Amino acid sequence: MVQKLIQDNADITLGYWGIRGLAQPIRFLLVSARVPFSEVRLGVLQDGTLLEKDEEGEDWSSLRSTLDMPFPNLPYLIDTGRNSPVRLSQSNAILRYLARRFDFYGDSEADRIEIDILQDEAYDFRNEIIHTVYTLGEGYTAVFEDFSTNTLPRYLDSFGNYLCRRDKMNFFVGNRLSLVDFILYELFWQMTRMVPNSISDTNRSKLFTFLKAFEKEPKIANYMQSENYIEHPINSPWASFT
Repeated sequence: MVQKLIQDNADITLGYWGIRGLAQPIRFLLVSARVPFSEVRLGVLQDGTLLEKDEEGEDWSSLRSTLDMPFPNLPYLIDTGRNSPVRLSQSNAILRYLARRFDFYGDSEADRIEIDILQDEAYDFRNEIIHTVYTLGEGYTAVFEDFSTNTLPRYLDSFGNYLCRRDKMNFFVGNRLSLVDFILYELFWQMTRMVPNSISDTNRSKLFTFLKAFEKEPKIANYMQSENYIEHPINSPWASFT
């Protein structure tokens, strides 16, 4: 079974697990664009109850064969609001498609180059996070220690230094939200939970300012108070850090 969140007049459907994971930046972008979208959340019952690992796998196996796309994967997005329906998978491809469609891809070629670089750097960071949180059993302690001591400071300090060179601390590129802000907000927010005090008003304060400014965006703030917003889990319930 899956949880279906249906919105009236929604041309877009987003499919993913019932966690934040790779889908949360996509959700933030759609909310910021004021675009109604429906969701199919796998691994969770209609009432929000999370399924066991074996059961969630059955959800995906059943759904995968029904998706009319060349590389079915999670997340996936279907947009029927075009002359020809668009069906795609891969989180970065989805984000770039939506950013082009709803004008979150900068205002110049220079902006788009910056966005592309930052997006790739962000996903290098995310890969390190995923390696850590999905290290299971006794090995997690050592992997987490290395991540929090070495990997996390390297990436967060690099992003912080990048932001310090800008006049506008609320955005990483240009003078308004771009697709990379949705990605980086999610990663930084996760770090405030996974490694407490890694970002605060006294530690990496520029990143803290960015987080708070993002949360004050009216559409984002309203979404965070809605019943469809996922606070937790961040990762699959069977990960070492959820």
